[in-house]
Amino acid sequence: MLHISITKTLFEDILSNTKKQLIKDATKHWKKVLLDPKIIEDKIYYEINKINKLYLSNGLGADKPAIVIECINVIQDKESNQFIFELGSILEHKNIDINKKKDELIEQLLREKQLLEESIAKDHLTQTFNRRKMDIDLEMFIKQANAKSLSAVFIDADRFKGINDNFGHNTGDRALQYLAKKLQKHATFLEGEVYRYGGEEFVILCFCPQEQLYDKLDTLRVDIKSEKILHPFKEISISVSMGVSFWKDSHSIQAFIKQADEAVYLAKSNGRDRIEFTNSL
Repeated sequence: MLHISITKTLFEDILSNTKKQLIKDATKHWKKVLLDPKIIEDKIYYEINKINKLYLSNGLGADKPAIVIECINVIQDKESNQFIFELGSILEHKNIDINKKKDELIEQLLREKQLLEESIAKDHLTQTFNRRKMDIDLEMFIKQANAKSLSAVFIDADRFKGINDNFGHNTGDRALQYLAKKLQKHATFLEGEVYRYGGEEFVILCFCPQEQLYDKLDTLRVDIKSEKILHPFKEISISVSMGVSFWKDSHSIQAFIKQADEAVYLAKSNGRDRIEFTNSL
């Protein structure tokens, strides 16, 4: 069984199963340890010795942490001049607080799970939540005690097809990213979350008091127009049309979103760059 001292970081990676290989430069020492010379027909050939287990340690002294680990295979990579130990199961621990390591591993896995869930719930381009997440959140929001305050704000970028057609999809993507940042900024004041519904359409689900909603949305509308999207040939302005519906006036989730969508079309037919409500305030 080979004894190898390794760095703390590598030791912890192997211990947590995030690292399944151990690499050593093919120095004279390791060639002597790992290669077995054979003479066949007056020529010398080298075979790699079979290694079944490795004793890996970190630190100095008798109480240094160590593990005995299965060695599945040893490969000599002549191109990189390295030996690669392919690692298997950990067979034995020494001077390691296993419970502590388990807790650390569980915390790491939970963090990775949370990051994965957040990634799945986000729209890649705009980093707003996606439609799937909106559906999940809606089911939760309508069951809350304050569900009567829930509003759906449907937002559609005006004449967005013209931006793509005249300035290219890269500029269109930057326009969507700009719009998303403005929506996320104002969603905080609206007590809501932003979702990309599809294309240039977004939805804000919010709990802003109904009597304050128009003024806050109008502030958002004006803020969106306050800056330009830079392009080599022209500075591009962007405006939005908004449609608003209220959960207290809806009989289903589908109707709730559909009413907000219909209000957007009303805003567009009335000249764009405006806000329309399914019910007057």
